[in-house]
Amino acid sequence: MPTTTRPPLAMSAPTSTLTPDTGPGVAYGAAFVAASGAQGVSGAGVLRPLIDDLNAQTAMSPADKATAARVACNAQSTPGWGAGPVVVMPNGDLIVTSRMHSPEAPVLVVKPDGAVLRGTACIEMLDETTCRVSNVREGAWPSRGVWIGPSD
Repeated sequence: MPTTTRPPLAMSAPTSTLTPDTGPGVAYGAAFVAASGAQGVSGAGVLRPLIDDLNAQTAMSPADKATAARVACNAQSTPGWGAGPVVVMPNGDLIVTSRMHSPEAPVLVVKPDGAVLRGTACIEMLDETTCRVSNVREGAWPSRGVWIGPSD
């Protein structure tokens, strides 16, 4: 195992992007974006309040939190910005990928206990419907990118 303090790396099998968003997370994500937009917050600016709000939803399942995050990101009208598929990792984490494919793309990590964290991962689009996620780093956030907001 690595001798650094970084979290261990994880890799998933490819996953389809063609599954529709379903469940309570769809309405939650859409309502969150509408409320944020009414306050003048849009695009990547919704990420920090979205993470905080989802972490406060203790009764919401991790899958619904991942769906809510994906829907909230994709409901934005910002060109070139949004979420890709939600990938289930072998350790049970749900990774809300960005549309950007990169060796260090921004992602949201939804833990099996429901905690929502920001992170980075290697996102590889294998074709129009399939991506692979590897090298997930929790707590990391790229300094530049299409999917992120102001630096933290």
